[in-house]
Amino acid sequence: MGSVKSQYQKLKDIVYRECGINLHEGKDELLKTRLAKRLRIKKTDSVADYVRLIERDKKELSNFIDAITTNHTFLFRENRHCEFIKQALNISRHLKIWSAASSSGEEPYSIAVQLMERGYKFEMFASDISDKMLNLAQRGVYSMDKAKEVPAPFLHKYFQKGHGRSNGSIRIKNEVKKFISFGKHNLIEDPSPGLFDVIFCRNVMIYFDSKTKQDLIKKLYNSLKDGGYFIIGAAEGLVGLKHNFKYVEPSIYIKATG
Repeated sequence: MGSVKSQYQKLKDIVYRECGINLHEGKDELLKTRLAKRLRIKKTDSVADYVRLIERDKKELSNFIDAITTNHTFLFRENRHCEFIKQALNISRHLKIWSAASSSGEEPYSIAVQLMERGYKFEMFASDISDKMLNLAQRGVYSMDKAKEVPAPFLHKYFQKGHGRSNGSIRIKNEVKKFISFGKHNLIEDPSPGLFDVIFCRNVMIYFDSKTKQDLIKKLYNSLKDGGYFIIGAAEGLVGLKHNFKYVEPSIYIKATG
């Protein structure tokens, strides 16, 4: 058993090195479940063989990271944050927004349709570490169960309903897509993609250890314009971290001036 355990530790070390995610013991089942799927796909019998495979095969390493980092999400999730920025941001400004760790696109599209509805002028960069998630996001096709929280007027105005073979699915309209550019970005390793008025980085830091969180918070602070808003997941917080953000309300912070 010790040998298998050491191979799992090697995989955890690889994940940490590649994207900063700390797979502590509470994440063992997630690792085993998602690894098992990759072993079946690659017809690989042992964890040790798979470790050797991803050490030499960059494509499979990318597939493995994709499998580990994919999270459950849906349209209009934690929508209190969007309601806040619609009230807080001046409608006359041209806004730059970063949806960091945007997964399969539900977050950026949810933000975009609400800003469009209110008449904001904006551009959004939506990033993720997973090629698979970025491809799904750029397609913008979702099953109807991902849209349970979307008000009917938004569904009719900004989504196309699937018919025939696509029955039960919806597609985001191209007029929404033009506001968003998708790109691959490693939050830990890659330099900041610019200066933003709002950064959404939700339900990501729960996977990081304190040092990684600390480094990321500093980077994101420097990626915000003065007076910009930093929004994290409802289950997250900045307690125990050194930072210069000013608390606004639960999971919402501002880069205050003066």
